[in-house]
This record gives sequence, structure tokens and C-alpha cells, in this order.
Amino acid sequence: MKIIGRIGTAAAAAALAAAPALAEDYNYATFVPPQAANNVIALQPAFDAIAEETGGDVAIEIFAGGQLLGGADMLAGVRDGIADLGFVIPVYAPSDLPNSVVISDMMPYGADPVAVAGASLETLLMDCPQCVQEFSDNNLVFLGGHVPTPYRLLCREEVASLDDVQGLRMRGGSGAMSRIAQALGGTPVNMGAGDMYEALERGQLDCVVGPIAWLRQYSLGEVVGSVLGEPLGVLGGLGLVTWNMDSWNALSDEQKQAMLREMPGIVARATIDGYIADDEAVRAEYEGSVGFNDSVPEIRTALDQINAEGLPDIIAAATERGATDAQAIADAYLENLARWQQISAERVQRSSDALAEVLWEEIYSQVDF
Repeated sequence: MKIIGRIGTAAAAAALAAAPALAEDYNYATFVPPQAANNVIALQPAFDAIAEETGGDVAIEIFAGGQLLGGADMLAGVRDGIADLGFVIPVYAPSDLPNSVVISDMMPYGADPVAVAGASLETLLMDCPQCVQEFSDNNLVFLGGHVPTPYRLLCREEVASLDDVQGLRMRGGSGAMSRIAQALGGTPVNMGAGDMYEALERGQLDCVVGPIAWLRQYSLGEVVGSVLGEPLGVLGGLGLVTWNMDSWNALSDEQKQAMLREMPGIVARATIDGYIADDEAVRAEYEGSVGFNDSVPEIRTALDQINAEGLPDIIAAATERGATDAQAIADAYLENLARWQQISAERVQRSSDALAEVLWEEIYSQVDF
């Protein structure tokens, strides 16, 4: 991948003139449940549009809920062609994607999902050539992904104070969240998303670090009794659409362009129409059975102090796992985040159509895959 000038209408038209490849069916693997917004709201409409635009030559079928691959084995499975494309999460493969994980570990510094979506994509695709290269080294092509809403503590029992957090076993899913869990006095637990429900139900886990939407998505509302509302940060750098390089290269230029034109909409719908809308709807759905402690000032103070002091630890951990110039990646992300916070407030204003438009203009029209 290399940075190029804006693609524009003329280049798009040229791409559409390329000779199409033979009709082919492609398998998309994800570990999230079939009913998740990622699949229903973001991916399926895009895959339908691609099939229509290519005259049925590119038909992508979603295999959800871990039918083909789970989260932990997703990178290796897509790399080896078990699936043609899938949902690759860098924090599940830190030794394979040490540079990309830096972006995910910057989670505590972003609170606006729209801004984090733009900043994380711009950083990985345009400011971190070593990130792009490590995907390529694993026979993968990272096209991008959404971000969820801010992560919070979803706990079995009531959590309403800093004392309540002490000693709790928390499933975090990333280095940044593990560090926050420890700093708050909890114990981080390494566990796949598919095991969260059972672990909470059996009392093997006290809390999950995740968005409110997970109460419905993973049915955690059945085993969670309390949500600590103080936001812990927004996770970026997710590879919702990551192709096996051989499958990607088998597409014609026309077919690749059809996929790329759908990417901004996928990101925007999953982020705004999916997670942001789901958080609000799910909260209303579970308000009577789950306690929501929206503001706990002593925990907010502790989190702010952790974030103020945490960047050196993020850089040190990244360097130890093999990241190259982690400080430069973090600096680029923070600079991009500030710019995208302004874009979010002025140009997007929680409109998925507006976000899709600005993602194309600012990122996808400027990158050659």
C-alpha cells in the first residue's frame, strides 16, 4: 500500500472500465453474534451493494458467531485462507501486529467514537507504514473498521465507588484496559469475548470492560447487575474488514473499487447507527433490571490520573513487544484525534451519511490498496 493523490471521479471511472474477474463467492468470518449491528446494519447492506454493482461476480457471505473462526484465531485463519476476509482485532494478536496495537492501546485518550474512528483509521492507513506492512507480512490487507462506544465496567454486582472495584476480576481484552483495571485495584483476566457470559454466570468473572450495547449483543444483560457509567475510553484500530491478500489480489480493479467505496459507509453505520444507537436503546431496555451508576467522581478522578501518567507505560509495553517507533505512532494518533474531534463536532454531528462522506474525502480517496 502507498499513499497517492485523491482518487476522484476520473480514477473511479477508469477502475470501473477494468475487466471483471470470474464470479466468485467469498466467506466473511466474525466471532460476533449474527444479530450484531456490525453484521446487520453495516456489513450486509454493503455486501449486497457490492454483489449488485459487480453483477454478482463478488458475493460475500457472512459466517457469524464464530462459525468459521473465533476472535483469537481470526488473524491466522484469514491469513491462511480459511476465510477470505474477517474481523481481525489487533489486540488479540499483539506479537503479529505490535505496531497496530499501539493505536488500540491509545483507547483511554478518546471519548468520542466518531473522532476515534477517523483518527485511528487515518493513523494506521496514512501515518503508520509499519502498521500497514505488518498486515502485509501476515498475508492480510487491512481496509478498516468501526469503533464501539466508550467502554464501561459491566459487573455482576453493584459497583458504585472506588472501594467496590477493589479485587474484582475484570475481562478487559487489551493491554490498555488491563493496565486500567490494575490501576483501579482490579485483577485483569485474559478471555475471549465468546466466554464472557458463561464466566459471569459462573462467578469466574466479576466485570467485563465493554460498551453498554454488549448487554444485548452478548446477552450480558441476563448476568450483569450494574454498569459503572464513567467512560474508560474508546477502542480504535479494529480490522472489521480485513482481507486475505491472495483473495484481495484476485479481485479486479473494478471489484476492489466497489469494496473500497463501501468502506466509509461500513465504518459510519457500524459506529453511529450501530453502537451509538444501540447504547441508547439497550440502556432503555435494561434500565429496570440493571443499575446504571452514571457519575462516580472519585473513579473519574482516578481514571484521569491514570491517563495523565499512562502514556510512557503504553510506549514501553509497545517497544517490548517489538513495535518500531511507538512514540511516533502515539503522537500521530493524538494529533489526528484532536483534528477529528473538530471534524466530528463541525461536519459529522452524529450523521452516518456525513461521516461516510468525510471518511472518503479525508482517508479512503487518498490511499491506494
